[in-house]
Amino acid sequence: MSEEQKIPTKEELIAFFAEQVEVKRAQLELQKISTELAVAKAEELKALAFIAQMTNPTQQPIPQSQEDGDPIHHTITQEDLDNNPELAAEGVKVGDEILIPSNIPQQETPAKKLKKK
Repeated sequence: MSEEQKIPTKEELIAFFAEQVEVKRAQLELQKISTELAVAKAEELKALAFIAQMTNPTQQPIPQSQEDGDPIHHTITQEDLDNNPELAAEGVKVGDEILIPSNIPQQETPAKKLKKK
């Protein structure tokens, strides 16, 4: 047999797998540390935001009028799907968030004329 086709021995395989186990343990430990760091940073950011709000309170933003054209955020309910089957046909599901234009032009209904007798 040539050098390229050499079949590893049992001891070589065991040594290889033992090395891989050590590598995976180190990766797992690194992942745990990274997760703990991310949680600590998030908690720090939350605390800083709370402190900033306490030291510099601002008024709550006044909701903008629907007349200025900003869309309205709406979460789809089962009632919405029951009343609008075309939404379900488009693949919209309960819990999906959609934007509803706030300045939908209203169709004018023609005024009814009274008949004189």
